[in-house]
Amino acid sequence: MKLILAAGLLSVLAGPALAGACGTEIDALEPRLTEKGRETIAASSGGKEVASRREAQAEAATERGTSPSALPKGPAPGSAETKATTDVAKAGGGTGVMEARASLNRARELDKMGDEAGCMKAVSDAKEKLDR
Repeated sequence: MKLILAAGLLSVLAGPALAGACGTEIDALEPRLTEKGRETIAASSGGKEVASRREAQAEAATERGTSPSALPKGPAPGSAETKATTDVAKAGGGTGVMEARASLNRARELDKMGDEAGCMKAVSDAKEKLDR
């Protein structure tokens, strides 16, 4: 009987500690995600149309492993627009940040539901999208 009570007490005490591992990962990733979002917003400033063009060019340049000015209809080499588009690419582009935020929000939901494995997978996905 004492063994059963001890095991029950141990599981009650260990439960919150185990459940908190993913929450700790979420808390650690949140500031990085926020900062990356700020960098992207700062690099994309210039109005909605300009920002979307820069983000699209930045993503295309990143995918092709080239500079934005090497793209068809890309900005002129050495121009302020090339620098701004390159800054967006370095900041990760808006899409990666949004996808990482969605994965992190999914991780929070899974953490609340007690799905540690699913939560950790969602955190891993968020990190991958953030580091692209």
